[in-house]
Amino acid sequence: MWIRQVKAIRNDGNASTIDLQQGLNCIIGPSNTGKTGIAKTISFVCGGNVIPFTDVTGYAGASVTFSTEHGEVTLQRSLASQTIQVSSTDSDVEPGDYTVARRGKNKRPINSVLLTMLDVDEARRIAVNEAYRTVAFTWNAIRHLLLVPEDQIVRPEPSILLPKTTSNTTMTQNLSALLVLAQDETFNDEARQESSAERHARRQAVERFIFSQLDIIEPRIKQLEQLERDAATEGKTVDSYIEKLRNTLQQLEQQRRKTIDEDAELVEHISALHQENERLDVLLAQRETLLGQYDSDLARLDLQLQAMRHNREQPYPDVCQFCHSTVHIDPPSEEDIRARENEMSRIRELRNGVAKDQESLRQARIQVTQSIDEAQNAHQSNMEQLHRNLEPEARTIRQRLDGLAQSERIRAEYAELTALRKRFQATLDGADEEKVDYKKYRPREWFHEDFYYSMGATMRGILKDSGFSGTDNVGFSRETFDIEIGGYSKAEEQGKGYCAFFNTVMMLAFHDYLNRRSVHAPGWLLIDTPLLGFDEGAYTANGSLRSGLFEHLKLQAANQQIIILENTDHIGELDFSGNVNVITFTKDQTDGRYGYLDGVVDVAERPGVGRR
Repeated sequence: MWIRQVKAIRNDGNASTIDLQQGLNCIIGPSNTGKTGIAKTISFVCGGNVIPFTDVTGYAGASVTFSTEHGEVTLQRSLASQTIQVSSTDSDVEPGDYTVARRGKNKRPINSVLLTMLDVDEARRIAVNEAYRTVAFTWNAIRHLLLVPEDQIVRPEPSILLPKTTSNTTMTQNLSALLVLAQDETFNDEARQESSAERHARRQAVERFIFSQLDIIEPRIKQLEQLERDAATEGKTVDSYIEKLRNTLQQLEQQRRKTIDEDAELVEHISALHQENERLDVLLAQRETLLGQYDSDLARLDLQLQAMRHNREQPYPDVCQFCHSTVHIDPPSEEDIRARENEMSRIRELRNGVAKDQESLRQARIQVTQSIDEAQNAHQSNMEQLHRNLEPEARTIRQRLDGLAQSERIRAEYAELTALRKRFQATLDGADEEKVDYKKYRPREWFHEDFYYSMGATMRGILKDSGFSGTDNVGFSRETFDIEIGGYSKAEEQGKGYCAFFNTVMMLAFHDYLNRRSVHAPGWLLIDTPLLGFDEGAYTANGSLRSGLFEHLKLQAANQQIIILENTDHIGELDFSGNVNVITFTKDQTDGRYGYLDGVVDVAERPGVGRR
């Protein structure tokens, strides 16, 4: 399920519309542009008591359209009405009028529609005390898990997974609501009378889970231990060993870059040599052609010279052999013969010059060919150095560094799983002596060990993605159902300014669990100002936590719809590329969309404000 559209409807029937999409939706703008009104609209249409805007704005109603697996469901409500009109193309949701009140003669509560869209039976009940007394499970019991307003995302306590009004009296009921959403738990007579065999089977399931996780992590522990032994062999600590590996890697990278730069110059030189070789081939071909022309000219002149000498020795006939008329031809003179001989001498000199030039060109081409062979051999040597030596060695060092970088996280996971195993074994060891009162209901014992483990591991993963450097000290408290840093609450350890950050991480981890495990996963989450109020804490990492958290929001939004409402001054370093639907409010009446409600501006900008 996801929210496709949110509307504020004017008295004249026109509407201000917010169109959303699956994935990550970012609604951004300055203060007093109505961003919070969008969250209030959704809450109000789903039966909330707080109206999203007053009638002086000219808006009299609101609607929200949900896209479900089987169609669409639209809820519409007037500001002055307790009735919600439901339009539906989903066969599981009956259209018609529903009431905000949960009870009443001939009235259908909107709670039934909202629970149906979550695939929860409207008759579902939850336990509220140790005696298994039950009350109806309602939308209001889990609304805070889907709509997180700005005044709640910053609160230091109670846990963001619990309503803000949670007390010792209501804790059991609130945890029971979480059990329904996370594990589809039922609280009936059969649950109340769970047998010893069933509890033993549950313990066995927990044991199998813990040992399966240990089986997964054991090879990584062995890898870590081998790396530590490698470090010890060189008489170094792991930290100094890491530093040595990094220095070696840096030297390899420098050598690699140097080799690549040299090879680039070499390749350029080879290309120039090939061009020179081609030029020499052209010149040699030209010289060969010219020599052939000179040889032809010499042969022609030699033939002419022989004829002229013959004519000097043998007189020409004075009568034509065909017509018998008288023929008078002067024999060639000595000057004519010397002219031919001089021409032949000139051509021979030219030919000899061309032949010498041709030979020098041949020698030059031989040298160029040798240079090409030498350069290509050097290029091949560089490639072998890169592919057979430098890159494999650098890859091996990176793998070692990656393994060492994971060492602390591996140790933390291993310690947590080992602690779980010890607690479980202690429970088994004392099972025969412990007198268990199976009639008492304790909700914390009903949560699967997988839930506790997943919450801790997922939060650490999100914090690591965000660049938070104290990841290994983060855990999930079974007592408070909240995040802990080094055994301290989020406010005690990092200050209230970080509460919004940690609460956002908590909510994302919980929804990640729902997406993977629950049949009632809502499919959408709205958080108002999740990037609010960072100050400097003991574990603040270099770089921007905002950017890191935003990147994880984009990653998790691949599996569900996430809507964030954020102030303009919190987004400077964020990357909105990718599948992110950005809606921007400008608070400028002449540029873009001013705010949520068309035609409604900040009171300070209205005509006459501040005048008498």
